[in-house]
Amino acid sequence: MQFDIEILVTPGLVIFFATLLIVFKVTRSVIFSLSAALIKAGMFMLYFCLLFDGTFTFLDDWAYLEIARQYYDNDIGIANLTENLDYVMGLSGGEHYGYSLYNVYAFRLFGYGYYAPVALNIVLTTFIAWFGANLANIEFGFNGVWKKLFFAFLLLHPDIFAWSTVLNGKDTLVLLLHVLLLYSVSMYFRGQLFASLSLAFFVCMILSTLRFYVPIMFVSAFVLSLLKVPKNYSSLLTSFVLFVAIVIFLTGINLQSVFLMIKKDFVNPFYGLIHFLFTPIPFGTEIAYKFLDIPALIHWLLMPFVIMGFITILKRPSDFERFFIFYILLFLALYACYGELQGPRHRVQIDFAWAVIQFMGIKPFIRKAFMPASSFRSNPCYIKTDL
Repeated sequence: MQFDIEILVTPGLVIFFATLLIVFKVTRSVIFSLSAALIKAGMFMLYFCLLFDGTFTFLDDWAYLEIARQYYDNDIGIANLTENLDYVMGLSGGEHYGYSLYNVYAFRLFGYGYYAPVALNIVLTTFIAWFGANLANIEFGFNGVWKKLFFAFLLLHPDIFAWSTVLNGKDTLVLLLHVLLLYSVSMYFRGQLFASLSLAFFVCMILSTLRFYVPIMFVSAFVLSLLKVPKNYSSLLTSFVLFVAIVIFLTGINLQSVFLMIKKDFVNPFYGLIHFLFTPIPFGTEIAYKFLDIPALIHWLLMPFVIMGFITILKRPSDFERFFIFYILLFLALYACYGELQGPRHRVQIDFAWAVIQFMGIKPFIRKAFMPASSFRSNPCYIKTDL
């Protein structure tokens, strides 16, 4: 089932140059930029040219591919979506047609094949690292060299790297949307209300066709985080009402179904939390999950740093960090209670938050072991991002 190298050249080059440009923009390191671009493009080419045989695939990813092929054959895209909406929803079995449309645009860029949306997902990981590093710079104090190190950590994060390189899944796209929604919350707390609400609306529109419960979880965390914000009440109330109205408009009709689904597949939360956090067991995975053996091992090894990082955030958190804490806890609570979401695939969408906590736990050891203290004097200036 491997693909001819001639077919893979174009997506491989796109991955290479997209990675090269973004990595150089952030790090200004020619060597690291070339290395990262070669790793990203090289692994894609190697896997689909020599190793791909359908072992590391699931029913969902082939279903996305087949539905997208029918959209593609009928020339359906965003421009004519409204007039074909009944047909699109009929094929997708509901409103979750977003990732199949994403596949269509991957086919238009790279040709029809399993490799095409995977290539696009790999390109997305560079944007996840870029936006994620900028957000971490603003909200978690990852300034200067720390921003570059975290960018590299996120760009080559084992879990994100494995899922985005091997599987045609919507999880990488959903992860990017998580990062953008977190960005919108950051802008809200910094007084950029219009930009915050505009970005949140745009992202929620997309999520309504992918995973409708994500905006509900964000708003729940947002509500809880506001309980201790005493500043401009009129502005706070106005923007809060608008924010909630957006989510109700996009997802309110699904609220009842959410509770019914959780009730149907409810599991012991204590067992569920342990299962979610430590799945899969390194080198004890099913055949279809063997590509996660090394990422799972690293995930387990970094667990003590996760605890230290989370404790660090809990100490006198900012408004955004308070929201961030609720965001993590609410998603963990959902996964702990709902058995269907306890596989490692659903952990991908919170991998940015997980990477932040891991890096916070690792950071003191990097400082102590490798860097002189003078290299890490924090920069008190606010650094505006490029988003």
